[in-house]
Amino acid sequence: MSQSRLLIAACCLVLTVCASSPRSGIMVADWTPPAKAEAKPQKVMIPWESNSRITGQMTFTLGPKGQRFVGDYVLIEKTQGHVATTPLYDAWEAGSFDGWTMGGVDPWFEPSWGMSVWVDHYDGRVVALLSGNRGGEARCHFTLRETEAGLEGGGTGECQVNDGGHLAANF
Repeated sequence: MSQSRLLIAACCLVLTVCASSPRSGIMVADWTPPAKAEAKPQKVMIPWESNSRITGQMTFTLGPKGQRFVGDYVLIEKTQGHVATTPLYDAWEAGSFDGWTMGGVDPWFEPSWGMSVWVDHYDGRVVALLSGNRGGEARCHFTLRETEAGLEGGGTGECQVNDGGHLAANF
């Protein structure tokens, strides 16, 4: 094999490994505790690590010695079906992700339109469901600046905790 072909093969291997390597990062969010809590608002770090280009895990801890939440996220893109995200948005039986409705309909619980409309509307969004080590749950949604860049490219979003707490992220 010539040196140029060997060099090209090595470059392709490096690019393949780099493209499939897990990515990680940290989002910073402002936590507003539930009204009944004695805790004060604070900054919360939300570390994440990808399993693939569109899936991964994230975690955060609320308050000093607080509950630790861990769970999966999925990046929605036009090539992905609605069914892949069902476990993440169908976590709670009631409630709404305000700001992600279409015509007053909350698609996270009972979509009333076809798949292509749903995927086109939510392309570039990330949804996550996290479980707490003390029985709590949190659900998150993020809007990415650039779908192709993923979480690394930044965006905005929020998490709702089932105790009434709220996180607002700008990353």
